[in-house]
Amino acid sequence: MSAVAKKTIELYYDVISPYSWIAFEVLCRYRSKWNIDLKLKPFFLGGIMQGSDNKPPGFVPNKATYMFKDIQRLRRYYQIPINIPSDVADIMFNKGSLPTMRYVCAVDVKDAQHTEDLSREFWMRVWSRVCNV
Repeated sequence: MSAVAKKTIELYYDVISPYSWIAFEVLCRYRSKWNIDLKLKPFFLGGIMQGSDNKPPGFVPNKATYMFKDIQRLRRYYQIPINIPSDVADIMFNKGSLPTMRYVCAVDVKDAQHTEDLSREFWMRVWSRVCNV
């Protein structure tokens, strides 16, 4: 019986996105069980949103309401320590993640072995410990 070939999954993410953090942790947690080769692809989500003329969930009241409830459900289910910051709009739309994601991308290019831990640390700072990035 031959071994099943690993599937490659590329995860494009920005640490400003709580949904990206959930996907990141689930894929990291189960990569050996699911026999996947996880390729992390950090990028700046704000540029994609602006270029596609898309509105983030925080700018659409019904989406924002749903997102806050959904994040809490996913927090419990996946046991990821996500906390919605009290100034979430300021963090996401004013401070943003451009400098942070430039740094993560640079680290990924120069020394990719640190990308996973660095990304997790930035997610923890924004969405768990509620610090600036």
